[in-house]
Amino acid sequence: MVTVESVDVGPLLPPQQVAGIIRTAVWPTSEALSKLESEGKIRGGVVAGARDAAFILDAESNEEANEILEGLPAWGLAKFKLTPLLSFETRREHDRRVLERLEASQQQ
Repeated sequence: MVTVESVDVGPLLPPQQVAGIIRTAVWPTSEALSKLESEGKIRGGVVAGARDAAFILDAESNEEANEILEGLPAWGLAKFKLTPLLSFETRREHDRRVLERLEASQQQ
């Protein structure tokens, strides 16, 4: 799972620079995310009424996820948080093994 928090430059930059950031980072990032979505690599979207986003990234490894995120034009301009997720079934299997070990240790 990836969350993206925009950094509000607000009054720190003149409007011309903000327009440049939108043109060189925001739009290209949006295009890149749309392409990843059409390829089935991500599912999610932009938070309504905000410049933040959240999506599930389908990657084979943390390294691949990192490469994808670092390749986005807004990489240095927004706060990206990557939270690796396990499937519910995988977690259930882990919990089953823990339970078996605990129950076995109680029988000794």
